[in-house]
Amino acid sequence: MKIAVLASLLLVLRAFVAQETDQDGVCSQLNNSQNITVVVAPGAQGEPGTEGPRGPKGEPGERAPRGGPGKLGPVGPRGEKGDKGELGPAGEKGAPGNLAAPPVVAFSVARTNSLLDPGVDTLVTYDVILSNVDGAYNQETGKFVASVGGVYFFMFTGMTENSSSSRYFVRLMKNGALMVGLHENNSGQSEFQSSSNSAILQLQPGDEVWVQLRSGYSLYSNGNITN
Repeated sequence: MKIAVLASLLLVLRAFVAQETDQDGVCSQLNNSQNITVVVAPGAQGEPGTEGPRGPKGEPGERAPRGGPGKLGPVGPRGEKGDKGELGPAGEKGAPGNLAAPPVVAFSVARTNSLLDPGVDTLVTYDVILSNVDGAYNQETGKFVASVGGVYFFMFTGMTENSSSSRYFVRLMKNGALMVGLHENNSGQSEFQSSSNSAILQLQPGDEVWVQLRSGYSLYSNGNITN
């Protein structure tokens, strides 16, 4: 049916163009060899062709500019500890250093007046300072306060009055704890009795040491005889 319609259309087109009428009404014969383009409806889609051969490899393109640094990634897990390396050679002996002198802390004090029974345990103060190296002894409080840690040697003395009933009992205290004591009793004899005691203490900075008189006892002293 389509072929018959196309053939009829072609015949009509050829008859139409066989003659051409000019402006005066005269028809002129067209050349039978003139090309005529006939527009027809497209035919059905054909089958796709087979894939052609692969073309040659192209030339490499220009190198692109280097991009900026990327974001820092997370820290990876810690690796295993490596083996201990070999001991290196001993270095040269250094120059001898300056030996720093150790700090010196020392004091010596005396009392020039008697301390009669105060009725309570009383810290003994001393009004004469013979030496106070580093200033660790406080004359107002009667306490020695360690400024540096170390080993300290303490010695203290006491004396009874020339009376048959005179007696004393003093104690060396550290931070409120009893270290050693010293006791004398005339026991009915009128005489001056003097004795001393000592202790070696390990102190830390800020430790306090003092002499304490027990309640019910007295210490004798004057400007010539000091305890």
